[in-house]
Amino acid sequence: FTMKKIIFITIILFLCTSSLLAKVKQERCGGTYAYTYSGSISYDEARTKAIENAIVMALADKFGTTVTSQSLLELTNRGDRFDQMSRLQVKGKLVRHINAPVVSEPVYADNMFTLNVTVDFYATPIEYAPVEFVAKTLRNGTSDRYESSEYVAGDRFAMSFCSPKAGYMAAFFEDCNTVVCILPYIGDDDMPFRVGKDKRHIFFENDENGYQMTCGEEPEINYLHVVFSPNPFINADLMRTMTRKKFNHWLEKHLNYDPDLQVQTLMIRVLPDKEQ
Repeated sequence: FTMKKIIFITIILFLCTSSLLAKVKQERCGGTYAYTYSGSISYDEARTKAIENAIVMALADKFGTTVTSQSLLELTNRGDRFDQMSRLQVKGKLVRHINAPVVSEPVYADNMFTLNVTVDFYATPIEYAPVEFVAKTLRNGTSDRYESSEYVAGDRFAMSFCSPKAGYMAAFFEDCNTVVCILPYIGDDDMPFRVGKDKRHIFFENDENGYQMTCGEEPEINYLHVVFSPNPFINADLMRTMTRKKFNHWLEKHLNYDPDLQVQTLMIRVLPDKEQ
């Protein structure tokens, strides 16, 4: 009886260990990516940014991102995929480098510098629940016929949301390296916004809680991160304004805590108003 018990326990431990190993399976990622920058930043700064971006690009190529396929297609077609991909929510995480990143000497052409970056590392996938809700960015209107990912400075921004499940949601607007929690509305900080099953919600539709797009002299690309779960996710550590790094940390913690948490990123392009 004792020997059978020992064998049984050994088998259980082996199965548990195998299960844990399967969950943390590492995959090899890498590639060579070209990074273009102006002379307004130093070489060391450009080199650091180029390596960070190349890692994100390799993760995105291997595991994908939370950005909608249409937004990603628009981004790729415009030819600025490298710079903007570094700000997307990728579905993978670097574990360790196999070989140190290799950065070429800068090549100068057409008033811009280009670095070629080669990365080679192990990574693990980040599991996101499949997105079941439908979120749309709206321009100067509140019905879905006003759906648009492109705005002109001065346009009014709104968002529609509908989920086949009742639950809770939050929305975050990313501009450059700053992420701002725009939903729940200011003053409603206790928990994420409660949404009903199969109910179409409209957000930011009036002057009290609405937003008007602004832009400098050049077109800008921003992101709207929409987070939903059928479970109320803990909100005590949520800051209204945070760096992208802190937002990623916050999101990763909640993804680990709640396997039902869904994340979708919508790309927003804002153009300057030529008439101003």
